Amino acid sequence: MTLRIVCGIDFSDTSRAALDEAAKLARLLDAELHVVHAYGLPMGALPIDGGFVTGPETAAELASRAEEQIQSWQQAYPDVQLVRHVVVGMPADEILRVAEEIDAAYLVVGTHGRTGLAHLMLGSVAENVMRHAKVPVLVARRR
Repeated sequence: MTLRIVCGIDFSDTSRAALDEAAKLARLLDAELHVVHAYGLPMGALPIDGGFVTGPETAAELASRAEEQIQSWQQAYPDVQLVRHVVVGMPADEILRVAEEIDAAYLVVGTHGRTGLAHLMLGSVAENVMRHAKVPVLVARRR
């Protein structure tokens, strides 16, 4: 049975630190590393009938850019078996969904370490993942 690790990334320096830690763990445990990037579709507003979701071309472009970015980061880990998941949705929900779907043994996420109002306004993907994960979670901070 293959051991699987899930790492959530958003292409920030913090998520790069999380990916570095996840790769170390994958090497140590000879595990498969699943990288999850979840994104929301941008919304626009029309004054007449409210909001609308952007077209499929925009979604495809966002997914393509995310795939390219993951591929460029992946080059730093040639000795790690890396599986990419680029999905539309809320990051914490999608990280947890993929983890459950593939029966992950561990999760790795980054944290910006926000507190106070910034934390309250932005929420915390890391905190949500930790609260709802059914497996151990490693939380990495930017160096």
